Amino acid sequence: MIVHQSSRKESNCETMATDDFISNLPDEVLATIISALPSIEAIRTTILSKRLKDVWRNVSRLDFDPKGVKKLFPAPNRRRSTVPVIQFGSNVCHDEGDDIDDTDPREEISRVVKNIDNVLLSHERNLISCRIVHLSNSYRSGDVEKWIKYLTSEKKVQELAFLCDDFQHEFYPVSLFGWGLNLPSGIFSCRTLQSLEFTNYGIRFHRPFHHCHNLKTLKLYYCDIRTETLEAIVSSCDFMEHLSVCSSTSSLKQVRIFSQTVKTVELESLDLEGIYLSTQSLGALVLHSMKFPAKSLVIHAPNLRVFTATRKPITKNPYNFTRPSKQTKIAEILEYCTHLLTPVNYKASDPMEDPNLFKNLRELTIDLDLNDRREMLILCIVLQRCLSLHQLEINIEESRSEIEEATRDYSSVNSRLPYPETKLWEQRELCDCITFTLRQVSIKGFNGKDGEMEFPRHLITKGDKLERLEIWCNHDWSSEGGFHCGVFFSLKLLREIKL
Repeated sequence: MIVHQSSRKESNCETMATDDFISNLPDEVLATIISALPSIEAIRTTILSKRLKDVWRNVSRLDFDPKGVKKLFPAPNRRRSTVPVIQFGSNVCHDEGDDIDDTDPREEISRVVKNIDNVLLSHERNLISCRIVHLSNSYRSGDVEKWIKYLTSEKKVQELAFLCDDFQHEFYPVSLFGWGLNLPSGIFSCRTLQSLEFTNYGIRFHRPFHHCHNLKTLKLYYCDIRTETLEAIVSSCDFMEHLSVCSSTSSLKQVRIFSQTVKTVELESLDLEGIYLSTQSLGALVLHSMKFPAKSLVIHAPNLRVFTATRKPITKNPYNFTRPSKQTKIAEILEYCTHLLTPVNYKASDPMEDPNLFKNLRELTIDLDLNDRREMLILCIVLQRCLSLHQLEINIEESRSEIEEATRDYSSVNSRLPYPETKLWEQRELCDCITFTLRQVSIKGFNGKDGEMEFPRHLITKGDKLERLEIWCNHDWSSEGGFHCGVFFSLKLLREIKL
């Protein structure tokens, strides 16, 4: 019998149409899939089939972000719509003639938040994570404290995040920076709670963090917090491993961390007077878009493995110092970290100060101008201090104009070097990590200028262990630079070169 190809396709389509793969999945698999949805969307799956009717009650993650559902709730005297509306706890289908208000998002958000209690009470299993977006009136009415107590005691939540949405704008006055977090002492001392995140809050006291012996991660975004409060919170959390602070107010003058458990510190868009870190366990330090005196960066972290310092913000910030011109230059940070600007016979007056911060470093990500002679010298000194570097990423940024470059005084740096500046990258013994340990290098913002060519050429010729070199070119790179990059392919010393 001969079966035409078109008949086979029709048969396969019919078979696929009759097979309900989703309904045949186990409950645990369905719950895992639905857990990835916002809570309102997870509940809406109940109308898809009888099989999914109660699956949402067993999801392991709840995300109450009402922004995307402001049009799903009825309000009088507004435009008509036939959009099906699903409220928390029940299914309501609105026919033509029902009204929906989309002009007052704050009112709609409040209406959604009021249903959080119904969802939590209807939910039947413990939670891995829960995220709640609310307005300040939820805090004033005591709802936030009630949610925290219920989630930690009844749901044994492991990851908890709160966002006060009243002040989430690109620019807002500092006087309205967040809502005061005045909670009972030890409210976060739940045995299962491992991660906390607060956005747009004023954290005045450290009492809520008393006896947080199991808390490992703390993230504070756009929070008003004082130096002493942050230091006390870290001290109260005996096993904290990860700390992130982003875009705090001027109340935070310094970041001081004295801990033997903190492994990762991420600081972004902060205007500080100094940074003092003393922790044997610190393995990763990330600095994004920071403004502080480079000489006030004191680090004692002999086990540091990952160091990132860039001037490009990851998140939006209301302060104008996030502009690169007002941020601390990465080259200045590296100068003080390597003691390049200190006298030859300098002895550290601060016992926290580490003579070689980079000796155990495995990954380094920095912003530098490879066309700037001074910054090239700084890079050379840094790589000389790195004894175990495996991965290097450089984001090229032009640090100064041609006039500034011509009038720049390099004598203070050149006098410290035992070789002519023109032979900087010809001295193989300067950077043993390039010869013996470096395996991956990524250079971004490449324009093909002469200064930018020297370092990649040195890597190709001297990097015996180098396996991968990535060069990310700018959209305005010159044709001459493209020709020089083509020369890289003629050097068969790498396993992979990617342009």
